Amino acid sequence: MLTKEGVRDHSMRAKIKDIRRKELLQATLETIHKTGLHNITVAKLSEVAGMSQGMVHHYFKNKAEVIEAAIRYLNAELRDEVVMELRKASTPCEKLFKIIDVNFAPHWFNQNVTRLWVSFCGEVPFNPVFFRIQRVIHRRMQSNLKHALQDILGKSLAASVSYELSNMIDGLWLRAAVSEDVLDPEQAVHSIETYLKRLGIDRP
Repeated sequence: MLTKEGVRDHSMRAKIKDIRRKELLQATLETIHKTGLHNITVAKLSEVAGMSQGMVHHYFKNKAEVIEAAIRYLNAELRDEVVMELRKASTPCEKLFKIIDVNFAPHWFNQNVTRLWVSFCGEVPFNPVFFRIQRVIHRRMQSNLKHALQDILGKSLAASVSYELSNMIDGLWLRAAVSEDVLDPEQAVHSIETYLKRLGIDRP
């Protein structure tokens, strides 16, 4: 039977484990950005994270498991932020622009994140796990956009426009990843707004 001290000690160890795991995932994202997905090694991960290779293997079985966890972690952070922002919106139009604004927020729309995403996408055709993750990401993006657009454009048009918008967002992220110059998030959002204005949709 655990004493109160034992419970607190167990809770503290769990918190430390979560912190170290998060630090390792963040180090993985940083390492992928610097070296690319193919060149990543446990040695490089441990160096960036400031922990031994044995400690890396304590949290994850192998390099592939670390990379998968890092991608899932990043995707979950983006998903949660979209959900939080959607709760603040009261109209379909506000919801639509919340989705757009989150995807082009500076802490997401930067070369650290976009280059990681492109590296990940390059592996999707060859990695069943990555394929499933990417399919979930695309479906959620299009579903969120379609739901917001239905009351603005109707179901039929919302389906095609949500698909086009999703492709535009992907395209802008790709351009941000491979461009020599840093793409301005405001410019990216402006291009989306220009497209929507042609459909009679203005930012509220």
